[in-house]
Amino acid sequence: MKYLRFKYDLGPIPKYSFLEKILIKLVEIVIPKANPDFEESYHYVETWYIEYDETYENDGVCREIGRDVLGRVVVKTPNDRNYGFWADTNMGIDDFIEQMHSEFISQEEFESAWNEELVKIDEKKTKYRSLK
Repeated sequence: MKYLRFKYDLGPIPKYSFLEKILIKLVEIVIPKANPDFEESYHYVETWYIEYDETYENDGVCREIGRDVLGRVVVKTPNDRNYGFWADTNMGIDDFIEQMHSEFISQEEFESAWNEELVKIDEKKTKYRSLK
């Protein structure tokens, strides 16, 4: 396993018109969201932590953590409902290093972040609350 850290900003949460929202809901009936609990949380992530498996059978992202600008863990995937943002790409480890300017971190640093409490962002109030 390799462990990486990098900064990546998705930008603000997209604003959709009423008609666009209806169309999106209709599409989601046929094609469910890959990450229903974190779709908007991804826009708050500043720093990503990636656990990457380079073995032939499992080449790809195994686990991922997203921290916001306050350093709080706001995304932690995969889990039983969410597949993961980076796990849903075909990026190899070289892509993360070259395109995302990732740096290697220790397994201990990754595990420490993984074991931190997940914070859910209250979109309406833009405040944080603990997910316990």
